[in-house]
Amino acid sequence: MKKQTLLILFLYSICSMQLLFAQQKEQTLSVSGGMSFLARQDLAYSPFVHDDISMHSYRLRYQRIGTYFQFAEVGFTYNSSQLSETSEMDMGDHAHMMMPHEFLHIGFSYGFGKAVQPNANYRAWIGGAIQSDLQAGFYNFALSNMFGYFINQSALVWYRRAYTFNDTHQLSVQVALPILSWMARPPYLAEDDEFIENISSHNSAKIIMAFMGDGQLTTWNRLRKLNLAAEYKYPISSHVQIGAEYRFDFIHTNTPRTLLSYQHQLNLNATLKF
Repeated sequence: MKKQTLLILFLYSICSMQLLFAQQKEQTLSVSGGMSFLARQDLAYSPFVHDDISMHSYRLRYQRIGTYFQFAEVGFTYNSSQLSETSEMDMGDHAHMMMPHEFLHIGFSYGFGKAVQPNANYRAWIGGAIQSDLQAGFYNFALSNMFGYFINQSALVWYRRAYTFNDTHQLSVQVALPILSWMARPPYLAEDDEFIENISSHNSAKIIMAFMGDGQLTTWNRLRKLNLAAEYKYPISSHVQIGAEYRFDFIHTNTPRTLLSYQHQLNLNATLKF
């Protein structure tokens, strides 16, 4: 009797998995690359607004649409800001080149949602997501430099709409806002005893974990973030689509000093549908 029960449960599990996969209408894998525009002011390090346009914007995204909507994506951008013309400092026996400020952004997110408008040509979903951001800044002042960071893990709510025109052209728009975040920022004077202790291991993973341990739980009143994305796709075969996407990321916090960041990304993408 016990073996029969286990067999029934096993067969039920197989049938459930088959039903789940049968309900998956579409799976896609997209890769994109293009340009990034960044305007950023972090008063913990500099009173200047650092802005730059670069060709270093990349993103990889997996998406599954069926009874539920799921996505996972990772993105990377690099920007450098030169506040003045490139110059050299005469150090006697050698010259020292003035280096630009550099900003790296690595982001990962996973989202899950439910259809609220299942129409074939006009669809809409609403759901939640987990987002992790690691932003590093390298502020180079003459012969000295400072390392800045913004580390954030957020629980988001998002809403997405997708339109299909003439059975070929596809346009989607998605907006996401955080409801709760764990934010790690530098101290008031950028580098204090705690900061020096955190970097003393000279191990990147340990340093990041130490910075995260010094973070705090925040809500919208202390950390304001907005993620907006718009994407256009056109099929060139039954399994391949090409298109373009625009993304806008906004950050504002006054803890411990004001950080204000606007980032625009404009990428071309290729999508494999399976």
